[in-house]
This record gives sequence, C-alpha cells and structure tokens, in this order.
Amino acid sequence: MERSVKTFRFWFFLVGLAYLPLAGLFFGAQALAETTAPDTINNPNPGIELWQAVRGTLDSPASTQVQGHDATVLVNPEGEWWAAIRVDELVPKTREWLLFVLLLLGLLYIIPGPSRLKGGESGQQVARHNVAARFIHWFLAGIFIVLAISGLVLLFGRVALIPLIGKPAFGVVASICKDIHNFIGPLFPFALILIFFNLVRRNIYERGDIKWIVKGGGFFGGGHVSAGKFNAGEKALFWLTIFLGIGISVTGYVLDFPVIASWVLAVSTEFTQYRHVMEYAHVAHSVIAVLFIALIFGHIFLATLFVPGTLSGMTSGKVDANWAKEHHDRWYEETQKATDKKPDS
Repeated sequence: MERSVKTFRFWFFLVGLAYLPLAGLFFGAQALAETTAPDTINNPNPGIELWQAVRGTLDSPASTQVQGHDATVLVNPEGEWWAAIRVDELVPKTREWLLFVLLLLGLLYIIPGPSRLKGGESGQQVARHNVAARFIHWFLAGIFIVLAISGLVLLFGRVALIPLIGKPAFGVVASICKDIHNFIGPLFPFALILIFFNLVRRNIYERGDIKWIVKGGGFFGGGHVSAGKFNAGEKALFWLTIFLGIGISVTGYVLDFPVIASWVLAVSTEFTQYRHVMEYAHVAHSVIAVLFIALIFGHIFLATLFVPGTLSGMTSGKVDANWAKEHHDRWYEETQKATDKKPDS
C-alpha cells in the first residue's frame, strides 16, 4: 500500500511538471491582454495619420525620399480610372473606329468606284503647286506619318504586337517608338504654322462652296461641282488639320514637357496632382490623334485611289488640264487668264 502511494505521488509530480509551461502561457497571455487592451480601445486605428499622408490628405506637410513631381503623394486615386479608360475604352474603341473608317473607304472604292475624267487625260500640264508649297506639305506629312506610326504602336502594341513578336522584342520596339515620338513631336506645331500661312488665303469660304457641300462634291445630282483652287472638301480638310493639329500639339507638349503640366496644376483648381494633368492630357491626346489619323486616311485615299491625277500636284507640282477643268474649273480659268496676260518672251 505504501509503495502504491509513493508511485502515485511520483506520477502526480511528473504530470504537474508537464503542465507548468501551459499554465505559464495561459497566465502570461492573460496578463498581456490586460496591459494592451486599453491602448487598443483608445486608439482603434493607430496608422490613420500614416495612410492620410500616403494618400496626400494630411494637413501638415509630408516629405519622402522620392524626388520630382508629386514626390509627397504616394497613392494616386485616379490612377485606376486612367488605366481603366485606356484599357477598356481607348484601345478597343479607337481600334474599332479606325477599322470602320478603312472599311468605309474600301466600300467607297468598290461600289461607286474611282472618279474618271470624261474626256480622259489631255496630255497638257498645268502648274498647281510651287516648290515651297510642296516642301511644306511633305514636311508636315512626313512628321505626321512618323508620329502616327509610333503613336499607334504605343497605343495598340501590347494587344497587336506582343502576340506576334513577344514581350522582349515589343519592349525594344516600344522604347524606340517612344523616343522617336518624344523627339519628333515638338516639330509638328512648326510644320502646322508653315502650312497655315502658306494655304490659308486659298481656304477661305467663296462662292459655290455651299453648293459643293450640298451636292457632295458631285455624288448627288450628277457631274462635278464648280470649284476654285480648293473645293469645300479640301477646305474642310485644311481647317480640321489646323484645329486638330492645335489640340494634339498642346496635349503633346504637356506630355513632353513636365514644366507645362506643373504650370497647369498651379493655375487650375480642377487638378490636385501633377499626374492628373498628365492623365487627362494623355486621354485627350489619344482621342484627337485617332480622329486625325482617320481624317488623313480619307485624304490619302481620295488623293491616290479615288481621284486619280490629284497626287501629281504634290509630286511634280503639275496636273493634267482636263483634271483641272473637271475638278477645279474656276481655278483653271484663272490660270489660263493669267497665262494669256503674260507677254510673249
């Protein structure tokens, strides 16, 4: 009996030793909870001021090690809006718009077909554009084509090119296009100014322009409509080029030169961050660019495929006399009168 009691005490002692760590853990956790509970209750969100500073809503000035624009703003609430607009709106809808324009031009070429001269070409050439006009035209056209191609790569490249050439190759192409776009872009406004002063005098409204518009340049009512050196459609192209060019130049300069975006932020109450100015400028720049490209698609189509003989005016500077009579009869009469008035050499 005595031996059994001793054995029981021995095992009871061992079990007690085993439970000592658990008891210490229990009472220690309870003590810790009692000491920290009041602080948790008094300050339910101790990091609120930190997140206010991160989001740029703290009244007192904040500073970080980041340098540059919006250095003290670490979260851009409108960044998701801009990304959604670009991915869900700009890319798919502008792509559909450009494809629609190309389809429309294709149908126009197939159904009514290219314009033909009634009397065929005469073989007699009439001077239409001098060297200065042609240089300015191709200077503007060259800059526009480079900017259009590089811009389309930057806008649609992730969707259109990555599946074809892969991400590494696209990264190189996109980087090159970005640099070309940024360095060539600032020249565009100067070319725009040159073409404005060179052509504005001939692109003012004159007699017969309304009739040309009503008859759709001869699509309705049959036959070509009387026109001067430039018809109403070409005048519309000129003014759209000027106004779209101004819009794309202004937004492009904002994107290219940060000092302009900083100035906009300083004088406008609509924007609270520098990056907001850039986001709105990017959206506007992309929309205007796509409209501009669609317009130039139409211009190239008309000048090369739909109205044969037009392009020679900007290559050799001369057009066929019958082309001039049918498309720009009033201007042709002016040139003939001016030629008749010249004294014989």
